[in-house]
Amino acid sequence: MEPTPLTPAMQLALDYVETTNSIIFLTGKAGTGKTTFLRHIRTHVKKRMAIAAPTGVAAINAGGMTVHSLFQMPFGPLVPARSLGDVFYGDEKKELLTNLELLVIDEVSMVRPDILDRIDLVLRSLNGNNHPFGGVQLLLIGDLAQLSPIIREDEWPILGRYYSTPYFFSSLVLQKLTYVRISLEQVFRQKEQAFVDLLNEIRNQSVSAQSLALLNARYRPGFYPPANDPYITLTTHNRIAQQLNNEYLEALPGRVFEFKAAIRGEFPQDAYPTETSLRLKEGAQVMFVKNDTSAEKLFYNGKIGTVTRISDDTVFVQCGSDLREITVTALEWTNIRYQLDDQQISETNAGSFTQLPLKLAWSITIHKSQGLTFDKAIIDVSEAFAHGQAYVALSRCRSLSGMVLRNPVSAENVIGDPVVAKYNAEAGAAPDAERLHRDQALYREFLLTELFNFHELTGKAAGFEGLIPGFRDEVSEVAEKFVRQIAQHPAGRVQKAAAWFRQKLEGVIPVLHAAMSDLISQSADPDKKAAKADQLIQWLMTRMELMSHFAEAPFTSSAYLELKKEKRASAAADQSRSYVKALNAKPNEALFERLLQWRKAIAEGEKVLPDMVLTERTMAAIAEKLPATMKTLGAMKGIGQAKAAAYGPALIPMIRNYQQEIQGTETEQGSLF
Repeated sequence: MEPTPLTPAMQLALDYVETTNSIIFLTGKAGTGKTTFLRHIRTHVKKRMAIAAPTGVAAINAGGMTVHSLFQMPFGPLVPARSLGDVFYGDEKKELLTNLELLVIDEVSMVRPDILDRIDLVLRSLNGNNHPFGGVQLLLIGDLAQLSPIIREDEWPILGRYYSTPYFFSSLVLQKLTYVRISLEQVFRQKEQAFVDLLNEIRNQSVSAQSLALLNARYRPGFYPPANDPYITLTTHNRIAQQLNNEYLEALPGRVFEFKAAIRGEFPQDAYPTETSLRLKEGAQVMFVKNDTSAEKLFYNGKIGTVTRISDDTVFVQCGSDLREITVTALEWTNIRYQLDDQQISETNAGSFTQLPLKLAWSITIHKSQGLTFDKAIIDVSEAFAHGQAYVALSRCRSLSGMVLRNPVSAENVIGDPVVAKYNAEAGAAPDAERLHRDQALYREFLLTELFNFHELTGKAAGFEGLIPGFRDEVSEVAEKFVRQIAQHPAGRVQKAAAWFRQKLEGVIPVLHAAMSDLISQSADPDKKAAKADQLIQWLMTRMELMSHFAEAPFTSSAYLELKKEKRASAAADQSRSYVKALNAKPNEALFERLLQWRKAIAEGEKVLPDMVLTERTMAAIAEKLPATMKTLGAMKGIGQAKAAAYGPALIPMIRNYQQEIQGTETEQGSLF
């Protein structure tokens, strides 16, 4: 299947993400492809990125973490501050955030301004960089006409002292900088122009009497959908949705089947994609809450169907006029946690939620329908109480003909926020090619400043200053003078500067390398000292190779980013540079490498993250302890009997074969059990 081509607005946004470090607000009406663009970014952009969202469900849907979890923020109001104070970030979290190049925040319409200011403070503080967000690029995705931030009544008196509105654009950091706003205009969800026009009027809180009459023509008093017609009811309140689902389920004849979710590790309750105890009957109307990742693509998040059969742990669902049943078994959701792994930001699994990817779907709340699309829906916004509710509900439908109103819609039900209307009215035009070119030039200057920034050397050289007296101060002083006039330096001057720094680094690295062994061996904690030595040598080597390249070739943003990526990868792969790996080599390293390859193959086959099979720490323990039986394997931390049963038949023979190789003799062939 050919990928959907990007619209011109999407391509502009992609150019900004890939070739600048401008802050971007990507907005657009419902159904214009914001989620599609996010998926494209995640797959194609090479910057080290993390994806975050304001709620657990939004984070799971976006494939990222909650903002609060990623930045370790409390949930209450955050008063603007000049420093982090006593807020502590561990080494792993600090390393992750300081290596971030792109932060994507989805559903930003629900993000409070104090949250954005705290992110700015954290990134500036940890990076030691006073550039907004510490030099990290932000891509903010959302539609201000949809759901707004939830602020309790007792919280606004605190936040209102600092912010003019509860929206992200009122954050102090965004008030001080110029950011790019790009709007997606082409609607993909709805094809009827009259319906698109109607939704635009509701979005802009300017519904004409004619449009209201067109909408209320869908009012069907006492409408009760036939059992074989999959309508879903969207309501404003959770209690109404639960009541409707329970009433419909109880009205069905037959036995109730109950399916229990398996929850492992950390998986926040507000991110549960469906019920932990899912009650179903044959004939129940259900909605899929996950996309089918198989080649067949039989279902997607939001697809409605009817339960036709239930057998043990399997449910069979038929959708619409398709006579084929979809076989549904439990699937797994992972709670993503980001970590820095070999200089790349990778996703690891903090916890999992395993359950049938279904939920009762006679009714759901408007809030939980955001991002979904329905062919047939019964809508009730007569009790709408918040900005954007009516627009979100009505825009979930593909067509007017597939919509039924439970109650008529009046102009009073279309609740808008004048603050949002004012912000949209004052928004400037999308950036043109000239503006993009200017922002690309600014990004080039930023990257040049990064290349010639030696501030990081101060921390990395701590404890080794005596081995290279005066070097740090000399290169730092020259670098600071050069950076102050970076915008005025012609290409030739940049090459000459790179050559000068290359010469200095070429001279100091061998001296430092030769003198380190004695210093490490004499240290009270050789392992810790070796780790610091490793970081310093790798930093200097990478910087020297970058300088060497740009001493010979003109500096370009794309060349610098590609080269930096290559150096990160080669530094991770080249063990000869690593004091840590040399001094702390894992026991039975050859077996450990085989286990890594085995895990990679299993993860690809099961379509899961490698850490969902076994963590690297667990595999290192297996390589060290060489468990000989399924029982001893299952007793190890991080494995347990279930994983031992699943993977033991492959692991135990690998361990025995390895032992035979290193011993050169036959090892005792005991029972697997």
